[in-house]
Amino acid sequence: MNKEYKEIKKVLNKNTDKSILILGTIGIDFNSLKYQLKTGELYQKVLDDLFIAKYGYINVNQNDVKSLEKLIEIKNGIPLFSNKIVPCDLIIFIYVNPKILRILCTKENASYDEALKLQNELLKKLNMDKYPFIKIEPYKNSIGLDHVGRNVYICGNYNGSLTDKRDIAKYEDENHTFFHFPYIKSVKNIIDLQRKQGFLLLIYDNFLEVKDCLSIDKKYRKLFNHFNLVYIITEDEEKIKQSYIKYTNINFASEILDDYEITELYYDYILNTERINFSSSKIKILSAINKFLKNKKTIKTSNLANEFNISIRQAERYMIDYNKLYRNIGYDYSKNEWYIIH
Repeated sequence: MNKEYKEIKKVLNKNTDKSILILGTIGIDFNSLKYQLKTGELYQKVLDDLFIAKYGYINVNQNDVKSLEKLIEIKNGIPLFSNKIVPCDLIIFIYVNPKILRILCTKENASYDEALKLQNELLKKLNMDKYPFIKIEPYKNSIGLDHVGRNVYICGNYNGSLTDKRDIAKYEDENHTFFHFPYIKSVKNIIDLQRKQGFLLLIYDNFLEVKDCLSIDKKYRKLFNHFNLVYIITEDEEKIKQSYIKYTNINFASEILDDYEITELYYDYILNTERINFSSSKIKILSAINKFLKNKKTIKTSNLANEFNISIRQAERYMIDYNKLYRNIGYDYSKNEWYIIH
């Protein structure tokens, strides 16, 4: 939600003299958004404080709730996060695509049907009553379910208890049945992975022929690109401390991930990985870079900058975008150069 967060922050900074309501349906993690923005108050917290101030405890009498809700005021410069419309100067309405909303509700253990119904009601009321509002859609550029695998492969002798959803005859929670994830599959060695693909590969490092990070990336990048994420299980504390190899999908862990960790990875990947949406001019430049790098094994940023008559900073950005498209370069910090995997 980085772009949307910046958009919200920009609106807040431009309207410090106004009372602002950040409005959205249930399932949206307002606590997290409040933490990112480093400002604001939560509707329920404000209401609870009013109850305590008047009664000394949180009263649940609905008549008292309605009377105290009328007392809630939004301070200028301090936005209020709410599922309800509160009088204010400006509303930032967070609209969530229904497919993404289903994922958020699953993460927050909220009812998807209620969340979707409330979102539609809020949007309708905002339009009908002509409230001053700005509509912001988080995750609108997220990769989506259709571009993420669902198989989880384990390479090695694993005797754990990860749950294969296909083995469950009946699902009680409709929010989870939507995903049918994960499908757990095992292979005995790395050769068996050649024609496999999926969301996640869990592989023990003793199956790798090389051990240092750059060598792992250079040797196995093409194979690992068949998976959205790869976790190498290792006892090497330095690798675990490093946690991942930059510009790749390779990560390190001390033990096999459990059901909860795998599912959270799945949701977070869908929500936070953006679709490639480069302009035609950007694609043209990246194609030219691809042609330039065709017969090269390494290149320094300065050489690329000189070749295309651009700044070092711009060359770095192009290489990062290039890797998003072609997924075949890494960076060797010891030599301060990019390496290309052909």
